[in-house]
Amino acid sequence: MNDARISIVGGGISGLSTAIALQRLGIQVEVYEKEKKILEPDTGIILTGNAIRAFYIMGLGPKLHASGLDADGCLLKSDSGKTIAEFDYHAPSHIPNYLFIHRSELRRILTDALLPGSFHLDKHMIDFTRDETMTLFFEDGSFVESNYLISCDGAASQVRKKLFPGSSLEYSGFSCWRGILEDPPMKVQAYTETWGPRGRFGIAPLTDNQVFWYALKRSHTENSDMRDWSPIDLLFNFFYYHEPIQEILENTSPDHIIYDNLYELKPLTPLQTGNILLLGDSAHASMPNIGQGASQAAEDAVYLAKWISTEETIDEAFFRYETHRQERMKIVKEEMKLYGLAARIDFPGLCSLRNKLLQMTPTSYHNAKLRNVVEIEGDMDALQMDWSEF
Repeated sequence: MNDARISIVGGGISGLSTAIALQRLGIQVEVYEKEKKILEPDTGIILTGNAIRAFYIMGLGPKLHASGLDADGCLLKSDSGKTIAEFDYHAPSHIPNYLFIHRSELRRILTDALLPGSFHLDKHMIDFTRDETMTLFFEDGSFVESNYLISCDGAASQVRKKLFPGSSLEYSGFSCWRGILEDPPMKVQAYTETWGPRGRFGIAPLTDNQVFWYALKRSHTENSDMRDWSPIDLLFNFFYYHEPIQEILENTSPDHIIYDNLYELKPLTPLQTGNILLLGDSAHASMPNIGQGASQAAEDAVYLAKWISTEETIDEAFFRYETHRQERMKIVKEEMKLYGLAARIDFPGLCSLRNKLLQMTPTSYHNAKLRNVVEIEGDMDALQMDWSEF
């Protein structure tokens, strides 16, 4: 099995995490990223407990902790600032529920953990063929042969489109802004997310005396002029929300804001066909509820490594992985379904009713939901033991 060659298309969090997990099992893995340089504007990212556990299994937990800030709790607030729900699950393992880190720092840690020479930039795959082996063709005219292909090329995956033409991304109806505030005039220590008629607004602390914030707002058209909104426009939208939201927007530079439309993959496709496997957003792009986009990608990586370490062939491992991951993703989707639907409510009267219902719900209920998402099953313990030498 160690003689098999695996090519990963996509050098984001999913691709890098998968390469690290497999390389540490002795698998020959090469990662191909279409960008010449990774120069995207920096922002924060929130990893939840399942991703933190996955990175510990990869041996990267201490480095991530040293580079970010962690917390066990998340407060859901109304637009007036009243707490409507609290997630405060305390895991027996003492692993935190949330880690706040700069995206650029997470990428650096992951890139540094790869075997030297296995990460290839400026390699835009434009097509592939598969006979006895895979052949990947790149825009620069080059090609490589491989035994297996893992698609980590994101929500707009070209690999998935070729394999499953009927699968498509659907606009979620929401726009998202992410920003970083440097040297904030206020002290932010807790992770909060505010729900109100004018959208959602999340706040989390970062290292280097910075604050990461994000905002989601319903937009009925995909090509909305909201993509041109400045901090002042956002301030006007959230003008009556509780502090420090206004103060954060007043002090954020326009250069430190990233705008995105949010998409969901429908219908969900099979994750595997022959010697090709879909991982990360390529397989299960969805709304970013409690940071599960990046967190599920890290989970994908360690569970694939688990099945490769226990099955006799990679083909069998791919099959077992797909069966398990489909079940796991259904669990995560079901646990988050209530909150996903509740967060979409933007009619003032219904917002008030939603808030009252959430306030009446015991904290133990919210914590049980969070536990089912962040806890990775006990069968991962064996994998941790196998990797202790790393």
